[in-house]
Amino acid sequence: MQPDRNRHFGTKLVLWDIDGTLLHTDGIAGETMRAAMEQTFGATVRQERTFYSGKTDRQIIQETFPHLTLSSVLEQLQVFIAVYVAEFERQREAVLARAGVMPGTRAVLDHLHTRAIQAPLTGNVAPIARMKLDWLGLLDFLHFEVGAYGDDHHERSLLVPIAAERASRYYGRSFSGHDLVVIGDTPHDIRCGKLNGTRTVAVATGPYSVDDLQIYEPDAVLPDLRDLPAVLTAIWGEYV
Repeated sequence: MQPDRNRHFGTKLVLWDIDGTLLHTDGIAGETMRAAMEQTFGATVRQERTFYSGKTDRQIIQETFPHLTLSSVLEQLQVFIAVYVAEFERQREAVLARAGVMPGTRAVLDHLHTRAIQAPLTGNVAPIARMKLDWLGLLDFLHFEVGAYGDDHHERSLLVPIAAERASRYYGRSFSGHDLVVIGDTPHDIRCGKLNGTRTVAVATGPYSVDDLQIYEPDAVLPDLRDLPAVLTAIWGEYV
C-alpha cells in the first residue's frame, strides 16, 4: 500500500526492526537462510554457528564465509536472494503455523498509522522482509518502499541514511536527528541509531534482556510493546 504523500503523518519517521521486535518465525527463517547460503556459496567454512540477531543478511554471509570477498558476495547476492525466497516460500505453511507477532505490536502500529511514517529498517533482504510482514498481517501498517534492507548495505548503521533519503524523496521533506526513531531488540539496533543521531528505543523481546540493552544507553528500553502509553513516551520522549 502506497501512502498518500499529501496526507498528514506527523513529523516522525519510525524505523522498525522486524525479527525479535515486530515478529518471530520460530527459527524457520534462520534455518531457511542457512540452506540458501549453502546452496549458493557452498559448504560453510566456519565450524561455529553465526549469531544472526541484529545483523544484516549480507553481514551474515560474509561472517559465515570469511574467505569470500565483498565483490564475490555481491556478484552472487541476487542468486542467493532468489534461492532464499524460493526456500522460504516452501516454508509458508510452517511459518503461518509457528511464527507470531510480538505482544502489543498491532496496537502500536495501528495507533501510529496516521500519526507517524512507519517503515522497516531490517537486516533482512527486502523480499524476505516483505514476505514476513505480509504473511503475518503487518505489511499495510508500514511504508515498505521507504524502508532499508539487508541487501541495501552490509553495515546496519548505513541503512538509516538510506531510509531517510527514500522517505525524503517520497514525502518532500527531510528527516534527521530525532525526526528519526530506530526501534529494535539488539545492541546493533541501538548502535545503528546512535551513530546516526536518531532517537533509539530498545525492546527486550529478542535474545537480550532489559538489563543487557540498558548497557548500550538507548533513549528508552521497554520489556515489550504491550504498554501503549509507555511505547509512545519512548518514541516521542513524552506522552502523546
